[in-house]
Amino acid sequence: MNIVRKFFSLRSPRKICVRAYELFLEELTVDQIVEKMCAEGFSKKNAARAVTFMPSAFARVHYEKKGIGFPLRFYPGRKAHEKGIMRLYSKEPIFCESMRLAEQLKRDGDWSQVWRFIEISAEHKGITKAKGDGLTPTCISTSICEF
Repeated sequence: MNIVRKFFSLRSPRKICVRAYELFLEELTVDQIVEKMCAEGFSKKNAARAVTFMPSAFARVHYEKKGIGFPLRFYPGRKAHEKGIMRLYSKEPIFCESMRLAEQLKRDGDWSQVWRFIEISAEHKGITKAKGDGLTPTCISTSICEF
């Protein structure tokens, strides 16, 4: 029974996100985090999703409150992009769990840790650049955004 419990718990979006968060705090590279998570029994796919989605989810939690909209959908890989296949962020468990984790950390007063993730996100870099260019971004994408 413990083997089954361990197997399924490593698939839990919460456990995946918390472990990726802990490893990010060790200031490992993304590749090192994925490698370490795989060595601990997490799937490579889930580890890669966590390191990809976590900074974006943390940025979304922060910037949506400032009135900046975000896309509803994303391309889940190069082949999907070529075929025009998109997925809803709201249907991606690891992304949604990353957003919940960011909210929890903010509520718990751990803002400095949340900000570290925001700073490494592509969203933050784009918004910072736009503001530096004198623009007032309201949406980080040319596609339909949500608020």
